[in-house]
Amino acid sequence: MKIFLSLFLAILLVNIFYLNSSFEELSEESVPLSQELLPSYVIEITTGSGGNYKFQHFYPLNIAVPIGTTVAWFNDDPESVHTATSGTPGSSDSGSLFNSGLIPYAGSMQYTFGKPGLVPYHCEVHPWMVGSVYVSDKVKDGNNIILKSGSDMGSDSTSYDWMFNTTRNDRLLLSFDPVSFAVEKSIPLTYNITMYDDQKKIFSQPFVSLGDDLQLELVASNLDDILVYGPDYSDSRIGAYHIRSSLPEGEYKIIAEITSYGSNLTQSKIADEFKGIITS
Repeated sequence: MKIFLSLFLAILLVNIFYLNSSFEELSEESVPLSQELLPSYVIEITTGSGGNYKFQHFYPLNIAVPIGTTVAWFNDDPESVHTATSGTPGSSDSGSLFNSGLIPYAGSMQYTFGKPGLVPYHCEVHPWMVGSVYVSDKVKDGNNIILKSGSDMGSDSTSYDWMFNTTRNDRLLLSFDPVSFAVEKSIPLTYNITMYDDQKKIFSQPFVSLGDDLQLELVASNLDDILVYGPDYSDSRIGAYHIRSSLPEGEYKIIAEITSYGSNLTQSKIADEFKGIITS
């Protein structure tokens, strides 16, 4: 019995030493949600992710976002602690951009992506848990609204304001920012987003965003109908909204219009049109 207890204590001490020595503290850009940054996009660490048999440990798994997007990883797995660590498992640059340290159940970390490019990430405790964030610096200046997108434009950056290749990514985040008037971040804006496919209106709905930018993600699926859900936070004015549909190939246009500022309706039309294409 004494031998068993000694062996157990030895193993426990080794594990404690490993966990304390293997994970970095939060970087300056990776801060708890209670601090100043407000994330606009959520990635969930799903229940049971400690097992390598799961199909998807991070959800969504691979995302495409505009530069400047703040992403939050939430640990919704009651069975294990996890990390969100940049780079691939075992690589020399692992953790060079961000390393959450151990995220307990119901805990979170966040990071703001400030440079374009593909950023892989993983969990250091469970190296089979991998995901990626594609960051784009694609920007289209409208007269009233700026469109930022996670678009990988490839060689075509003139014909379209945004591009969505559903083979490369199954989701694309768009960000709408007003530029024709000053906005207080504590006052909500109401946008109306209308989407056309080959001149036919397929979608029109108002969205409320706190402060300035509206985060709206297109999600390709096999749904014939359009499903709108979000935002990613219980506060109805914070976080990304999502539009899930089959989104067939072709040219599209999105009209973004600001219809009210706080409780006041806009006196003049504040809108811009952005032309895009969906391919596979």
